[in-house]
Amino acid sequence: MALPTTLRTALSAGITAALSTALILSGCGSDSSSRRHPAPVPVPPESYHATIERTTYGIPHISAESYGGLGYGYGYALAEDNLCVLADAFVTFKGERSLHFGKDNHTPTSSTFGQPRNLDADFFFRFIANDGTVETFRAAQDEQFHHLVAGFARGYNRYVSEIQAGDHGGRHADCRHEGWLRAIDEQDMYRRLVVLNLAGSSSVWLGEIAGAQPPSVVLDARRQQNSGFEIASLALDPDRFYLGQAFGLGSNTYSFGSDTTGTDSGINFANPHWYLEGIDRFYQVHLRLPGEIDIAGASIMGAPMVLMGFSNNLAWAHTVSTARRFGFFALQLAPDDPTVYIYDGQRRQMQASEITVETLDGEQITRTLYRSHMGPMVTLAGLNPALGWSTSQALTIRDVNLENPRSFQNFLAWNRANSLQAFIDAKKNVLGIPWVNTAAAGRDDGRAFYSDITVVPNLPDSLVSQCRLAELSPGVPLMVGTSSGCAWRTDADSPQPGAFGPSRLPSLTSTEYVANMNDSHWLSNPGTPLEGYAAVIGQERYPQTLRTRMGHTQALELIAQTTPTSENIRELVLSSRVYSAEQGKDALLAAACPASPIMVDGTPVDVSDACDILAAWDNTGNLDARGALLWSRFWNSVRSRSDLFTTPFSHLDPVNTPNGLNTGPQTLTAFAQAVRNLSNAGQLDAAVRDYQHYPAKPSLDEPIPLFGGSGNEGYFTVLNNTYMHVVDFPEGQPVRAYTFLTHSQSSDPASEHYADYTRAYSDKQWHAFPFTDEAIEAARIQPPQVLEE
Repeated sequence: MALPTTLRTALSAGITAALSTALILSGCGSDSSSRRHPAPVPVPPESYHATIERTTYGIPHISAESYGGLGYGYGYALAEDNLCVLADAFVTFKGERSLHFGKDNHTPTSSTFGQPRNLDADFFFRFIANDGTVETFRAAQDEQFHHLVAGFARGYNRYVSEIQAGDHGGRHADCRHEGWLRAIDEQDMYRRLVVLNLAGSSSVWLGEIAGAQPPSVVLDARRQQNSGFEIASLALDPDRFYLGQAFGLGSNTYSFGSDTTGTDSGINFANPHWYLEGIDRFYQVHLRLPGEIDIAGASIMGAPMVLMGFSNNLAWAHTVSTARRFGFFALQLAPDDPTVYIYDGQRRQMQASEITVETLDGEQITRTLYRSHMGPMVTLAGLNPALGWSTSQALTIRDVNLENPRSFQNFLAWNRANSLQAFIDAKKNVLGIPWVNTAAAGRDDGRAFYSDITVVPNLPDSLVSQCRLAELSPGVPLMVGTSSGCAWRTDADSPQPGAFGPSRLPSLTSTEYVANMNDSHWLSNPGTPLEGYAAVIGQERYPQTLRTRMGHTQALELIAQTTPTSENIRELVLSSRVYSAEQGKDALLAAACPASPIMVDGTPVDVSDACDILAAWDNTGNLDARGALLWSRFWNSVRSRSDLFTTPFSHLDPVNTPNGLNTGPQTLTAFAQAVRNLSNAGQLDAAVRDYQHYPAKPSLDEPIPLFGGSGNEGYFTVLNNTYMHVVDFPEGQPVRAYTFLTHSQSSDPASEHYADYTRAYSDKQWHAFPFTDEAIEAARIQPPQVLEE
């Protein structure tokens, strides 16, 4: 149906929200081959110097006297460990996958933009990360940032040239002789950063943007008449709206304050659940620039600074936030042209970008993609046919992080911060973090800090109620797109038009503890819920996931029983407890065991052996545990039932409710089915180490056993743990950090650091990180590499 004229007229008197310069410029330029005149940037230095000291597990400690040198050493070290992954990604972001790998193949590993067909990826990246967007992003950075990026590219290129000259024999067999292995420039680096910025927004809709095409103007009257939105039928699968285009990515974090640690300082725990392979996985590094930077931690590959980590006075961690970073608007199209829309009563022509992609077989494929003044056109017809591009209406997406050039400035400011307060001030003043919550702690500062002070569309609930056409998913309304009265607002304290200012974003300081396990801001500390924030930021007073409930249960038990320390936190977070079993196993056994045998499809199933196994099981997913697989098969067959619990959720007791397993006939049948299936497979009494292995090391002769399980079952210790740290600040001593990088430093099977860290994780052997000069020298595994160019 067409948007109501009365509504459009009423809204046209609203306040117009200004669009940022970044958005206006990012919409210009037809594709990645259309060049703008770049804004003047500082000339990089002519020479670069860096020293790389590698310690246990191949972790590089990079020292330099300049930002350019620091980037130079980092780019070289990262290429040394992960050359083929990086080279493949630079092909992807430049929109040349079809040329080198064929149009119908898919990107090799999952990433923040999914695993799309090469042709769709090429059109998306040439359209969204075109040269106009990249150069606008680059022009917003300062001189030190430019030097860091230029140095990174120079270091990467040095290693590429060595490989192409025949050096480093046996290394990087997957790409060393390939034509797509090439030197990069600063544009490639900035393009990588732009793409990473969009992980929680445009990249979620890669295929829907790359495939958005207007209908032919010549259509029969029947199709024109039926081309409007059916508002009542627009609810979509909420899992589709997650970063990475699927549910499952996330993280855990704790920060403990002085009331619980018994010291003047805090303790920070980082635990991202992230990609085990590909360009978006983590890399562990230590960066040292005298007088300015001494920071260790992890970065997503290609970002030339630490994204989560620790210094001598500070530690921080991230979890993926529930806040939405994009918004959909319904445009009313002109009846004579589906690329013209009506806005504030005036006709506006969409901006067309004609893009041609060359394929491996020599074919040239051209698409014309379109933008409104708000952002790219998008079709959601694959999710609901009513949300396609018709002759009367179409969808456009506005992406708050396409307008945000400050994200990596924010991270670089944190790399320089020397206290928790300086860290908090940078977060609020820069307001650049694109899609993650933050938890932090510091030396001689008793506060534990949590925030979702990030770049969020300024979409207050009052505006949503005024302009919403439909709710596509929680926090994602389909908004009227005919009037400036329905555009995103701008706060006085926001550095970016259309984004909330820090005063309207959630944060909490606590001398007890803060935590986040990918539920919203609401329950960062159960005793101090954060409420009253816009729905676009996250839900409030709603049932928490079992992983969140396990996380808070563990923390509260630890605080009640003892003083949190680095040692007991390290033990706690790898304990592999199963919250669903702790809550429901005894009730299941009490109901199922006396009922044995249980009928399934007319056949009796003896569950007595299974009862003995579960009764003896310690409710963990540790490697020698027996019963975890049986519980997992049972739980995953019943967990989606609406009547699973007898006591409903209460926002007054969100950690402990809902509870009370419903042990009716349906539950007992599901248990018997799980018993029968595992008995037939000979796995009823299987130990975790016998069936669960690290998934991302296919070239190993022997698989590495993996403890833990799924967050859906209430595991806090999940299977896709990646980087981890526990950091505290002993009085009068240097920072103390224990770390893991579970997938190891190198993606090259020929490297000695392809799986060594992974084996340490399997054995729960935390790495005592060498931070000082003396510790680094003692832990060095090879002579320092001195790089000069």
